Amino acid sequence: MFDTELRHEQADTPTPFDQTTNDPIPEVIPTTAARPVWPPPPRPRKRRSKFKQAGSTLAIILTSLLLLSCLALILFKTSTNYRGSLRHVATIEVQQTRSVQNTAQAQVQGTARYFQTAQSEIEATATAEGNQAAIATQTVNDATATATANENSYQTIATGKALIDDPMLDNSGTSKWDTGGPAANTGCSFTDSAYHVREAQQMYLQPCLAQGTNVEDSAYQADVSIIAGNPGQAGLLLRANSAGDSYYFFHVGSDGSYALDLYNGTDQAKVLLQGFSDAITPGLQQTNQLMILAHKNSLMILANGHYLGMVSDDTLTGGKIGVAVINNGTPIDATFTNVQVWRYEAKN
Repeated sequence: MFDTELRHEQADTPTPFDQTTNDPIPEVIPTTAARPVWPPPPRPRKRRSKFKQAGSTLAIILTSLLLLSCLALILFKTSTNYRGSLRHVATIEVQQTRSVQNTAQAQVQGTARYFQTAQSEIEATATAEGNQAAIATQTVNDATATATANENSYQTIATGKALIDDPMLDNSGTSKWDTGGPAANTGCSFTDSAYHVREAQQMYLQPCLAQGTNVEDSAYQADVSIIAGNPGQAGLLLRANSAGDSYYFFHVGSDGSYALDLYNGTDQAKVLLQGFSDAITPGLQQTNQLMILAHKNSLMILANGHYLGMVSDDTLTGGKIGVAVINNGTPIDATFTNVQVWRYEAKN
């Protein structure tokens, strides 16, 4: 269009006369066309339809809503995560607090249980000690009552006529005590108005029997003194056989100990009773009056008139009386005097 207008304007401009040609000048016919405007107006825009405008607006709104939704979702996620983090931290803190509280409570409970256990142990110990004390008291009372009854029996027996009453000055009586021995410083002999029994070999027992005796239910008593040998044991034999390897042996030591053993044809003795007693005078060259009572299967022992114990054993029923010593460390020498034997009869 612009070119057309330019051509039109060029056509309106008179052409200079060309003198070099002989052509006649053509006739110019004026036109009525409007003169173009310069500068040219802007190109008119195409008008959009209302439907397209509404669609654009809706798209913009939807896009904005989508952006807002995304932003809201991001904010929600961030807020949720933040709250979750806070809740997690708070939960951990609560759990830690509860753990500390539980630990403290457990420590308190443990301490309480410890003191409760300690208190229970103290109470149990006190109860046990109280029970033991009560049992011990009852045992002592029973033993005292038994000892009193037995000592009364002993006194009753001792006041009767003795079957054997021998001061043991020599072997002139009817008891026929063993004399001699298997080795030097070992054996039985009457020396210095006393009956001596010696054993030189350590951990050996030397028995000496009254071969002229034979008793069953009886009470047998003698004075015993350990002259040498520490520690040493010396005492009485009852219900011994002729071979001298089976008997009951009631003996005391220079340390205040006592025991009642059963020898029954073997080297191994069976301990029936044993212990220590203040009734026994300890030490060398100290005299202790020993007594053993036998009635059927009951055996009772006394020292210096005090009850030591009682036991039941029916292995041996009768036999000879005798005395013996045990070398527990150094050669022992013990004396035996004032032997007495009573018949022990049960009273109806």
